[in-house]
Amino acid sequence: MVFCRIQPWVNNAMTNFMLVVTFLGSQNFLVPANILLILYFLFVRENKKTAFKITTISVTSVIVMFSIKFILRRERPLVPLISKVHGYSFPSGHTFTSVTFYGIIAFIVYKNVANPVLRWLIIILLAAFVFLVGFSRVYLRLHYASDVIAGFCLGIIWLLLAKWFLVKTHYSSLQENL
Repeated sequence: MVFCRIQPWVNNAMTNFMLVVTFLGSQNFLVPANILLILYFLFVRENKKTAFKITTISVTSVIVMFSIKFILRRERPLVPLISKVHGYSFPSGHTFTSVTFYGIIAFIVYKNVANPVLRWLIIILLAAFVFLVGFSRVYLRLHYASDVIAGFCLGIIWLLLAKWFLVKTHYSSLQENL
């Protein structure tokens, strides 16, 4: 069992670190972060199409994730490391929405950062951070490893569909304005 393998790493400092990481993958952080990203494209870049697309991708990813949770209704682990949370376990919503949000940021970085070393460094750090968000959910015993793996897989599928949507529709205006 994954929880048993993680147990030797459990201590107060690591738990506090994982709480910060899990917060950065939570709706309490990602909703305002998405709003700021949308506002950036609306008012700084003056690109309503991209702002609309980011809004569409963000909202639909949450709808898809909660729909899957509602259909499958998998209960969470019985003994969480922190206070019990509500809602269903499968797939991990933190992981799913982190893949989507940080993936959009990675796409923007890929299209806009000219220095290839810096570009790939940022993208690798974003991917590592998303992995860390998923790990934090298992570490805190709020999800089973399979919930997080499903969150990664579904988030990547959704992100690829989103990338197709962003590139396919008005690619030239995106390329100029991102």
